[in-house]
Amino acid sequence: MGSWGTGPFDNDDAMDFFGELELADPDKAMTRVRDVLVATVERPGCLEVSEANVAVAAAALVAAGRSRFARSGSQVVDEWLSTHRPHASQDDQELAIRALDRVCGTDSEWLELWQTAGKEQDVRACVENLKRVLSS
Repeated sequence: MGSWGTGPFDNDDAMDFFGELELADPDKAMTRVRDVLVATVERPGCLEVSEANVAVAAAALVAAGRSRFARSGSQVVDEWLSTHRPHASQDDQELAIRALDRVCGTDSEWLELWQTAGKEQDVRACVENLKRVLSS
């Protein structure tokens, strides 16, 4: 899976996505985050783990855009957020929550892989924490 932890940026897919954002025009970063969330929500069929990893990272960035106190769990991402914190709207929050629900749904291999690894409780706690921030 290319993961070293259960946080939103503790995997290769999320960090590759973050690398794209880091190199992008800061004004376009939030557009890319929204594109990922929309693609996740609208994805027909089974959501692949790589797509889910990126969706969780995108949702974490929306949460960070809603709360200056939200932390990503990655020092590199948090440093970027200190100067590039995205502006996230109410619609972005709702979209991020829907994407997280899709990631944890029955038609997603993400949760199944975490269950197999014995880390389901940890990732559910991470998702619930993100949803709490997004709901505030």
